[in-house]
Amino acid sequence: MKNLSATQLEKRIIWVALAFAAVLLALSALAINLFHVGLPTCLVDVKPFQKAEVIVHSPTHYEVHYVARMWKFEPEDVTIPAGSTVDIYLSAADVTHGLIMVGTNLNLMAVPGVVNYARVKFDKPRVYQLLCHEFCGTGHDQMAAELHVVDAATFAARPSPPPAAEPTHSGYKIMDANLCTTCHSLDGQPGIGPTFKGLYGRNENLRDGSTVTVNDAFIREKILHPDAKVIAGKFEQEMPKTELSDHEVEEIVEYLQTLK
Repeated sequence: MKNLSATQLEKRIIWVALAFAAVLLALSALAINLFHVGLPTCLVDVKPFQKAEVIVHSPTHYEVHYVARMWKFEPEDVTIPAGSTVDIYLSAADVTHGLIMVGTNLNLMAVPGVVNYARVKFDKPRVYQLLCHEFCGTGHDQMAAELHVVDAATFAARPSPPPAAEPTHSGYKIMDANLCTTCHSLDGQPGIGPTFKGLYGRNENLRDGSTVTVNDAFIREKILHPDAKVIAGKFEQEMPKTELSDHEVEEIVEYLQTLK
């Protein structure tokens, strides 16, 4: 084999690179045709969101804003008619998560501070499971959601779900603005920290072996000095310190009293 000149070697490298790029493009096109999934895109010009929602652009065009948080996807259940195109936007509320849709090649990362996007076409009725593929803590294996693709008749006959009523109490709004509801559920579901449901007035065991009653004084101390008294349990992350005014703390205490 004769020695190649620098120019000849450079040309061969360029041709190999072009051939490799062509193969990648062909495989990408094949994946899109087979699975009807567009290439995932990181949208640097879209502001991250904390509210999940389904937007209907037309009878066959939907937009779903998924929020990944420990340890669930919101919305947890979406139903669309077969033949629909869905624009999927994914945002993370706390730590890094992942999203795969079983039965397709959809694979997105949920990274705090950015929004990832893909477009998917659903031709036939089927239930698609969404799973987190990025380890995110003790509840990682519970993190799942479903997307139901149904025929037109089933979709038309389904009862319309009542709109979810978001709490209007100012105490809730203060907690939500400070991301308290990211770690603490309001309905008794497990989370990063203890659920707020039924918390006020309850006796809790602390890590040091003592017992405390969750009252106004404890809640105030917990907000201002989160490391002072830690509730026992499988809670991996320590509660961060939050700077709140006396009035804001009073509003939170008042709201927690309503969560029986």
